[in-house]
Amino acid sequence: MKVNKLSFFVLAVLCCIAVSSCSQQDYDIQIPERVYGDMNLLNKNLTKDLNSSSNLSFEYQISDANEYIKYNVYVENNQLHSKLSYKQNDAKWVDISEIDFNFKKVNYKNGMNDIVEKHAETLKKKLDIAIINRVGNILEGLPEILYKKLGRNEYNNELTLSIFYHLAAFNTSIRAYEDKSKDCQCGVNNSYLSGESPFFCAEDVMVSADEAYDLIKERSIIKKSEGYEFNPKSLLQYLSNESGEFVSASKLDRLLKHEFGSYFKKLNKKERLRIRNDYYQSSNIIMTKTPSEYDGWPIDPTCWLYGARAGSDCGCCGNYSGPCYGCSPACYLHDKSCETCEPSWYCLSGCVPGPC
Repeated sequence: MKVNKLSFFVLAVLCCIAVSSCSQQDYDIQIPERVYGDMNLLNKNLTKDLNSSSNLSFEYQISDANEYIKYNVYVENNQLHSKLSYKQNDAKWVDISEIDFNFKKVNYKNGMNDIVEKHAETLKKKLDIAIINRVGNILEGLPEILYKKLGRNEYNNELTLSIFYHLAAFNTSIRAYEDKSKDCQCGVNNSYLSGESPFFCAEDVMVSADEAYDLIKERSIIKKSEGYEFNPKSLLQYLSNESGEFVSASKLDRLLKHEFGSYFKKLNKKERLRIRNDYYQSSNIIMTKTPSEYDGWPIDPTCWLYGARAGSDCGCCGNYSGPCYGCSPACYLHDKSCETCEPSWYCLSGCVPGPC
């Protein structure tokens, strides 16, 4: 799929800005755009048991742009150090993201969500949202490229998988901007703790764009037959562009909420009341929050459109069963992807194929 050439960011965008928390600054929902490029491995010593000689570094050049990402991760004194750098044209490299942690600490995985949340707040204070969004889009495609470059064995290494901590931090910052949240939040993903997947915030589990398109299209048609003219065109177009790929579930929910906002504003009082009644009378809806928490909307649009979907105990997401934790297509779609333990760069060796 060909991506239109994007305008270059100037390095000045990396300057620190005065932001006191993740709730500052207004930010409109952006439709994600997949970024393509070429990866060059610089150094690689992916030992099975991490030691002082273990390291990995690579450089990634964006297609049709003089824009670069460099990643370096190594081990020193039981600490795993990882650094992400960025530059444009012939400018100097700028270090934009660094994460360190003690991988020898017992149950260190249990603390990674806190580390990612704190780092997301640091990114939010340090970088402009334009560069956060840009780098986040670039990072989204790197795991699959690394998997193809390294193969399953070397990919399934803590050094390689450390890139997911940075991706999660950037995604968390973006979510906070778009949701206008007071905090940078990264929910616990149990499949990471059990070794069935790399690190992902629970909000960002990966789902098939094709399966998401089919589900959203189906539910939109059902709503139309019920007398509602809700048609999330931008979301469906985004999923159509991503056909054959896997995308973050939180992006689906945020784009849907954004489109529902525009739709709801156009309704008269009687039509709004009808949607409220339809929402509250649905027996399959599980309320997890009060209506006031949904960005000022009287209902959660994902609940209104989808209802509650059941989870399962199969595949790389075998960590719950019964109703979803919240009203979202995420767990249903994620389980369907897990039936075949795909994609390979997301479902690790602990994945057990379905059926769900």
